[in-house]
Amino acid sequence: MKYLIHYSIILPILSVLFLYPFASKAGIPPVYHQIELEDNSNFYTVEAEGNYREVGLAHGKKFKKEIHYMLNRFRFELVEPMMVSVGLEANYEAYKKYCLENTSFVSMIKKHTPGLYQEVKGIADGSEQDIEDILCYNISFDELFLVLEEMSGTNPSLVKGNRLNGHCSAGAVWGKGMSSVSYTCDWAKTFEGAQALMKYNIDGKVLFISGYVGTIGIQGVNLEKGFSLNAHSKFDLAGDINTGLPSLFFARELLESESKKAAVNRLKELPIAVGIGYVLTDKDGVTAYEVSAHQKTEVVCGDHWFAIANDIRANTDMKPSVRNHFNIKKVDFDNFPKEFLSHNADCIQRYDLIADFASQTNIKKVDWLKVFQHYPIAKKVTMDIPVTNFWIIVEFDDEYIDIQTTPSHPGGMELESYRVKYN
Repeated sequence: MKYLIHYSIILPILSVLFLYPFASKAGIPPVYHQIELEDNSNFYTVEAEGNYREVGLAHGKKFKKEIHYMLNRFRFELVEPMMVSVGLEANYEAYKKYCLENTSFVSMIKKHTPGLYQEVKGIADGSEQDIEDILCYNISFDELFLVLEEMSGTNPSLVKGNRLNGHCSAGAVWGKGMSSVSYTCDWAKTFEGAQALMKYNIDGKVLFISGYVGTIGIQGVNLEKGFSLNAHSKFDLAGDINTGLPSLFFARELLESESKKAAVNRLKELPIAVGIGYVLTDKDGVTAYEVSAHQKTEVVCGDHWFAIANDIRANTDMKPSVRNHFNIKKVDFDNFPKEFLSHNADCIQRYDLIADFASQTNIKKVDWLKVFQHYPIAKKVTMDIPVTNFWIIVEFDDEYIDIQTTPSHPGGMELESYRVKYN
């Protein structure tokens, strides 16, 4: 009996250690195993462990049908109508050929993020799609408009009716070793119904990623290192199809860093193809940059708060077509022409709403819904192209990360909650 009791105690302990070989002495499972993405989520969800290719393969296999549908919508509801808007013939194959062969996008991906190239290859193989289509899809977010301008000589953001400046918003507050950041991902209504949550353990890097089926993700949280990243289109900033890394790959490379500080250092090193505002948040607050083809400029935060939309507020590397259209000789943030301010009215209104709210609240009483539920921050599905595809709130303290998210505009669907102990 003595030995039976002994083994009855030892065997469960051994089974726990076998399942969680890196469990802490306190008995807390590794971060990857602390949360589970439910199949009844309002998002499409996938969990995967392994190397980049294995994770991509799992993603592609799980979403095979959905990726097929999404690629058709991408081709015929986004790419071809945008081609027509700048005076080109509606021809997705011509766009894809230009995107993959007349730019350095693919070579930059292979050079700077070879693992992510393998992830894309895994998605293609798992979903039984041509890798060129999956690559073109992952490249063609902000880059779509840069490529179309190169192909046509017309800047899509300046075409009446396209309304490309009405996109992502974020706000953050922090203090006393705690922070809270709220982000809306506003993209094309074509992507409604394709929103996905991904939980990956890629060679020991544990990531919680929001995006769309068939993508490597739009934004996310590094669950082990305790920081988040979100991205904001800056269509007025200069891009370069010949020297830059596409924005989704740039963002994932930052997200996989060892810390927020390491992510900032990586941001400074990597070339980027398009103008983007990146917001990095940990328990101590926000570090943000506006990056473009030729310049990377840190955005000054408030003493305990931050706000961002899609207008430029720090980086002076303005796109030549924007300068010419609005007759801007010198980028002076205090003296932009009225026409340029009108062009960015949606952005300015969103920034002002969030800045006014964040600057007057504090980490103990922040309620993001109070401000984020209002238009134009929350964009319901309408005839317009910009739509809030998902909303996420991430909170950090010394020990925990709390995540609330939903595939809808703020207030549109109930938030789903996840918590991990990362420290």
